[in-house]
Amino acid sequence: MTLQEVNDFSIKDIVNEEVDMKSYINKLVKELRDDIEVYERLKSFNLTMGEVKENIGKLTDYREDYNYCKACPGIAKCAKKTPHISMYVVKEGNFIAVKYEPCHKIMEQIKIDSRYLLADFPDEWKSVSFSTVDRSINRRPAIKKIVEIIKDDSSSWVFIKGNHKVGKSFFLVAAANEFIAQTNQQVAVINARKRFKELSDLSISNPTEFSKNVVALSNVGLLVIDDFGDEYKNEYIRDQILMPILLEREHQNKTTFFSSNYSIKEIQQLYSVGKNGGEIRAKQLANVLEEMCGKEFDFTGASIYKK
Repeated sequence: MTLQEVNDFSIKDIVNEEVDMKSYINKLVKELRDDIEVYERLKSFNLTMGEVKENIGKLTDYREDYNYCKACPGIAKCAKKTPHISMYVVKEGNFIAVKYEPCHKIMEQIKIDSRYLLADFPDEWKSVSFSTVDRSINRRPAIKKIVEIIKDDSSSWVFIKGNHKVGKSFFLVAAANEFIAQTNQQVAVINARKRFKELSDLSISNPTEFSKNVVALSNVGLLVIDDFGDEYKNEYIRDQILMPILLEREHQNKTTFFSSNYSIKEIQQLYSVGKNGGEIRAKQLANVLEEMCGKEFDFTGASIYKK
């Protein structure tokens, strides 16, 4: 500040600034009192007007944070400086303190995510259930069987076939969510094309991780293999990945669901690869599927998706 600026800065300026600050504080206090929800949350502290004014900065920050979270734009769109963190106020003696905690929505999301060992589907599907699926007449027998499997803790498997985009994946994710809700067990919903290739690559690049993943898929409470048959097929995938997982799940009576564009007989043909006993191994695969799944549920029909 120059000498001239010092000379021009009078006591009047300071007084006016004090008056403006008092007006500003009073304005913030009024906004706080007019915010009924926030005011009710602070009432239990029995704050005096002096305490409110002394801590108006903290209380205003809390009010703004509370109202932002109240109108939450969604976890993915949280625009806070520190996303997914909520502010709360405590009174420790005569001192008002602001503290922070993870927001309830992110904690609920973490809880939901922990239920899935793997989830190869859109996040928004984690909230779907049988109340939201297509209940057309050709789907009701599948719903009935899945409900019975979950209710009776049955080890039966389910095989759903049908053409592309008829809602097979959505249906089985809803089934997985019903399984979680009723059994509190973890599930894995895997895309066959993606995960079998991933496992095949891991068998070379990281055998320890490969073994760990195969064991996990063999033991998870419910395994859903989606788009079964669309994956790349060779002897290794059939004999060292798919069959060991299915045979172990059969042995442990673990529930397994499949969605596919193909019938079990067609799956057998697709997996009849290799020169040495390929057809025999493919027949073994089909036998396991037929024995554990029984009837195949056919969802073939018009697409449920808009083009």
